[in-house]
Amino acid sequence: MGMLDRYKKKGGFFQLLQLLETSPTTKREQFLTLIAGENPVWEEALRKRILTITRVYSWEGQYLVEIFSRVQPMTLAYALHGNPQEQIDNLLSCLPPISKRKITDLMAEASPTPAEKGTSISKMLTEVRGFVGQGIIRLEKVDPELHIPENIEEILNTTAFNVNHAPLTDANVAKKDVKPNIVGDSDAAPATPASQEADFLRRKVNQLSSEVNALKHENTVLKDKLAQIKKIA
Repeated sequence: MGMLDRYKKKGGFFQLLQLLETSPTTKREQFLTLIAGENPVWEEALRKRILTITRVYSWEGQYLVEIFSRVQPMTLAYALHGNPQEQIDNLLSCLPPISKRKITDLMAEASPTPAEKGTSISKMLTEVRGFVGQGIIRLEKVDPELHIPENIEEILNTTAFNVNHAPLTDANVAKKDVKPNIVGDSDAAPATPASQEADFLRRKVNQLSSEVNALKHENTVLKDKLAQIKKIA
């Protein structure tokens, strides 16, 4: 049974994508190398859809405001801390002046460690995925290349079947003779399906916790707005 077999059912592609996105860069590349050795079609599709903070920062302001207004201010402040000032100004220009000032004040007061900054970026990406799932961010409009078709597993499995059953050529034979290059220590034990599943479940719990926190924050904002409306009335 190959590593990919458990992910070829409906919804499996997204589960595997989440596992990759929440893994450290080195481990992510190890996973991708293993996947490429088993199924290059899946590896290519996964790699092109991995959500990164650089990719998010490249989106238009009308979409960034939907994200920045929903994540915890401290999370955003930590994620942006240490970035070029020009980039920070450009990214925060989508926010109302009061919200922008709050973030810049937090950044001025904060001194996050590299680990804290990395954790905040990971949390932001997890929340962005949550916003995609909720329909707040629609990737087919925001960033079509990241969009995941509903039947992507079927598409990839069919494509992979056609590739695997293509007529043999000298080039294809040569490719089969090449062993996948695993990134990392050569004596490191390969990740087992069980450990990968455990990693995924742990990250899923973290994702759900982040979504709960985001909903709590949104609820607080709505309560504040309601209180202001009552005062005006």
